[in-house]
Amino acid sequence: MNNFRKYKVQKGETIEIIAAKIGIPAVELRAYHNQYCELSDLVELGLPIKWAEYILLPSSETVDNTKLSENSPKKVKLGNNNNLRLFTENGLKQEYGTIILYKENNQLINKIHFTSQIKFIKKYNDFSIVEYHINQVYINNKEPEMVIEQLADKTSKALYPIVLSLNSNGEIHEILNIEAIQERWQILKPSILEYYQGGDVITKLLSSFERSIQSASLLKRNLTEHPFYTTYFAPIYQNYSPDLSFTNNDFEVETFQSIDEFQSATSKILVRRKGVVKSKVNFDENLHSQNGMHDYNLQKIQLNLEKVVFQSGKLDEGIDGNMDFQYKLNNSYNTIFCIAGFINTRKDTKTISTIEFETYEKIKKKEQKMLPISEEIDWNSEIINEKMEKKRGFWDNFWGI
Repeated sequence: MNNFRKYKVQKGETIEIIAAKIGIPAVELRAYHNQYCELSDLVELGLPIKWAEYILLPSSETVDNTKLSENSPKKVKLGNNNNLRLFTENGLKQEYGTIILYKENNQLINKIHFTSQIKFIKKYNDFSIVEYHINQVYINNKEPEMVIEQLADKTSKALYPIVLSLNSNGEIHEILNIEAIQERWQILKPSILEYYQGGDVITKLLSSFERSIQSASLLKRNLTEHPFYTTYFAPIYQNYSPDLSFTNNDFEVETFQSIDEFQSATSKILVRRKGVVKSKVNFDENLHSQNGMHDYNLQKIQLNLEKVVFQSGKLDEGIDGNMDFQYKLNNSYNTIFCIAGFINTRKDTKTISTIEFETYEKIKKKEQKMLPISEEIDWNSEIINEKMEKKRGFWDNFWGI
């Protein structure tokens, strides 16, 4: 039993319901709980809490510091030419808990969660050398069960740890330990082949993995398709304009980034990153050319990414995809504290695929002193709301319940 004070979750409760009882914003309560809880106890907004038995509560000191910060916000200070840069010390380690939800038309298909670690090894010219590792991946709150899922889990043992060089913008520049990855795979491969005893599907999957690690450039290309890598290693460290914004037009993708002028209530630097993929063509079923092919009209979509509001699971006509993420950075080194957001993609004319992504820096647990809120709860007990008595209502007495 650790020294945290905990709130005992009642059946059907959401983090919003608990936050209302405790008296702090739901977003803050959830962020705090997700930083300190076990991986299996991560909670989400708007959904009944099924897996976490307890919610970890912030201390009175944390609440007081937050209120103090709200009364005296600090202005964000950037470097020369309004540059936001990553500053780290050798050996700095961070651990994260990550949730990735895969949806189609707002219906949940799969939930993936895992912990990961990143270690900043050294600075070399304009590059940061880091070692990254992903731990056990859970699918729908369970260890991989299907053969394909298990195979992916086993092959990842060869992939990690992976050593990367990041450019000054925070993007992956190069994979530095491709030889070590290949050697680990050669050691691991015989046991995998023996376990699965061949088969066309297994052989194809293993061949695909082998091809992906044939060179550093191929592996880097494959990593860019993984939601975590594309989001965590996004180019947020840029030279921003005087209004603390940055815009980039790259082929059909346009991105906009902005930094809040003031730090958050908990002294974090807030970075917003939005983007849109514009449709090349507009399909009209009523128009046909003489050779039987459909006619297409180029779309000219004009969006003000600074002001447009995107929604998870929704795409406007003429848009093939969009994204919206908020980054919170630690103000000491400008390292990532947490990320939350989503990516929408038009799969076909009737289906929108969505990836909702959240990652939080995991903080080492320590003893917390709690702030009593409600007189109906015994706040002196270590576990709060463990044996909460239900008040008898009129119909309970009427029916003799």
